[in-house]
Formats: sequence, C-alpha cells, structure tokens
Amino acid sequence: MTTTITFQDNFPAGCPSASGPYREAGLVFTNSVGNAWCSPFVNNFVGSYGLPFQLFVSRDDGGAFDFKSLQVCNINTAITPQTITFTGTRADGSSVSAQFTTPNADESPQTFAPTGFDDLASLVASMGFVAFDNFVFEGVTAKTVLFDQDFPQGCPSAATAYVSQGLTFTNSRGDQWCSGFVNGFVGVYITPSTVTVTPAAGATFDFLSLQVCNPNPAIPAQGVTFTGHRPDGSTVSASFSTPANNTSPQTLAPTGFGGLSSLTIDLGFVAFDNFVFAD
Repeated sequence: MTTTITFQDNFPAGCPSASGPYREAGLVFTNSVGNAWCSPFVNNFVGSYGLPFQLFVSRDDGGAFDFKSLQVCNINTAITPQTITFTGTRADGSSVSAQFTTPNADESPQTFAPTGFDDLASLVASMGFVAFDNFVFEGVTAKTVLFDQDFPQGCPSAATAYVSQGLTFTNSRGDQWCSGFVNGFVGVYITPSTVTVTPAAGATFDFLSLQVCNPNPAIPAQGVTFTGHRPDGSTVSASFSTPANNTSPQTLAPTGFGGLSSLTIDLGFVAFDNFVFAD
C-alpha cells in the first residue's frame, strides 16, 4: 500500500518550532539540528530550523518500509543548485544511496524518486538549503492472527502445526494445543513451552505485538521472552512479565523486530491471542 505523508497532520508549528520528532502514517521523522522544524516555506513545504541538515526517517514500530519519492524545492530563487543525498539502510545491514540536484535559482517542486530503496530500516536525506513535502513510501499493512480460524480443537489437540495468514505456528510440546482459556485465549497443552513462528520459505515478516494473560488468578507473574531471527543470522530479543494474580490481557509490543525469518516465544504458564505482524 502506497502512502503519501503531506506533513499537515499536526506538524510542529513555528520557525523554530518546539523541539521534537514528527510522526505521521507510522513513520517518525527527526533531524540533525536538534529536531527543531520550520514551516511554511514556499509551495507550503516544510523544513528544519537550521540549514543544511539531515532528515532521518524510520518506522515508529521498528519495522521496514520502502521509500518511493520525496518532493523538495530551493527555499527561494537566490539559491544555487543543491545536492541531496539519500542513504537507506536495510534491515539486513546493507545500504543503498542516490544523489539528486535541484535546479539553479528555481523554487519549483522537484520530485526525487530513487530506485532500489526497499526493505529499509532507516533513511537519511542529507539536504542543503531546501524545503520538502510529499514523502511517498510503501509500508506494510498490519495483520492480526486471531487463532479462531481452524485452530486445532481439544485440550490436548491433535498434534499439528497451525497455519494462518502465511505464518506457521509450532510448539515445543509436540505441537499439541489447548483452547478455551480465559478471555477466549489459546495456548500450548503443556507449559512452560516455546512457540516458533515462521513465514513461507524465503520470506520475512515484522513482529509487532502479542496479547498474553495468566490463565487464572492464582498464577504468579510469568515471564515471556521474544527472540527474533533474521536471514543474516543476527537476532533481537526482548523480555516481559505478566502481573501476578491477574488474568487481564497484556499487550506485549517489543520494538525492532523487523525483517524476521523466524520468531521464538518462550512462554511460562500463559495463554495468548492477537498476534499482530506485517509482511
């Protein structure tokens, strides 16, 4: 899905604005001049308070995105040609770069659309005396596995992997499952256990969140650890704990779990639901 950020959604007012990142459509924008912004420029474009500058872009949830284009313009007709360098860092650590130059003494909008800026973890745009607008990117739409479509029945269920929306769920207890826990959650038949999530062969996914809960109010605090594995062999890990003697759903949303080839979830005595991801 292609999305255009127009920098009109509560963009920091003033020149300079109060210092802070700008968030829109799931991306977060910061800059190299203390995160102070300035608007409006010519063409109703926006910019930083301090030139030249670097614009930094990443997904707010730590996942990957595809950069398609950005419009820029010289801030007035006295400005000489300005060179803009885009550098993207991919989730696997590789990088891609491209340069463009604005025309001399011309404040008309220029659409710069480099190719190959896919699966980025971050983007840096090094800019001179220019303003910008209309950041076009492709993010991935979040999907939720609800564990209500053909989830293995019984407690224990027959031994089988569970497949939903292109992901395969297996567990360390012979792939036996149990459903009908409190809150309508599901779980593994024997605990503690490990659940492993994998996409189709050669694919990756971004893990966003999972809801868990203690199965009954007599259960003490339970640990949950997520470990993400990437195609380059690197890993990312995060741990959480449920509250003791509390069956309320807890949404666990670690950051930086993008571009995974698999996810391992170490579970205590908990049930789970609502696995949110993007591919």
